[in-house]
Amino acid sequence: MRVFAIRDDEIDKVNGIGYVLYFEKDDSYVIELIETLNEWNAPLLFAGLVKKGIYTIHKNIARLWVEERVIPSGRQNIGIILRNAKLMKYNEAKLLALSKGRSSQDSCYLEEIKKEELPSWVADRQRDNVFECFPIMDNRVICLMDDDTVMELDLKKCIDEVPKLYTVLGNERLLDTLKVDAGGYGVSINDSISIEKRIIKKYGVIIPIYAQAFMDFASHCVVNTTEACSMLGCSRQNLAHLIKTDVLHPLKEGWRENVFLKGEITRGE
Repeated sequence: MRVFAIRDDEIDKVNGIGYVLYFEKDDSYVIELIETLNEWNAPLLFAGLVKKGIYTIHKNIARLWVEERVIPSGRQNIGIILRNAKLMKYNEAKLLALSKGRSSQDSCYLEEIKKEELPSWVADRQRDNVFECFPIMDNRVICLMDDDTVMELDLKKCIDEVPKLYTVLGNERLLDTLKVDAGGYGVSINDSISIEKRIIKKYGVIIPIYAQAFMDFASHCVVNTTEACSMLGCSRQNLAHLIKTDVLHPLKEGWRENVFLKGEITRGE
């Protein structure tokens, strides 16, 4: 994960107004804004969300904000720009870092920092992110949260906020594509329908887990070494290195095969 502090000389030159979290494997962004912002001094794209008290900007809107600050891949002289930047191919994140995300639309700019430099309030917001998820009967989803709670979410109740969910109700094949989003900030179905954590917390119900859920969990969430390598696009040797460096944590280790939670693979931290 790469981290960029959002600076704004007109608001706070020292602490900035938030952070862009870039998850390289998933090629997605999440933005965390400080809660002292209001609808008048927040970046224009976020003003409506900040007015509602939403300071965690989910990946779809976060990408729109980033794209406004990076030279588009279709730019007429993009080849010359990439050569001057010493890039072999278009890379949005690298261009973002090189340009510091400056835009004529506002006074914001970005400064790349180490993950360890993130303030504690960002970690506090992540304490109830999604750790694992799986579908169960009747268009419902179980989400295991980082704070050790288990939430049951009825997808039908979320349709007003995520209209595309209507297209997957009752479709077991599509529901089986359910996975944890990068960083655990929500879940996705078919890589195109996102349910952010805010919605899960709003419509989900905390439950004691029950027996059938364990069967569904094992079927959907447990992957072996071969499956993990396929999902990560890496070799067994690379996977072993990730385990050795404490990036991945097998549920169970074996001589030829390890067992992992799929959510830990897809979170990509």
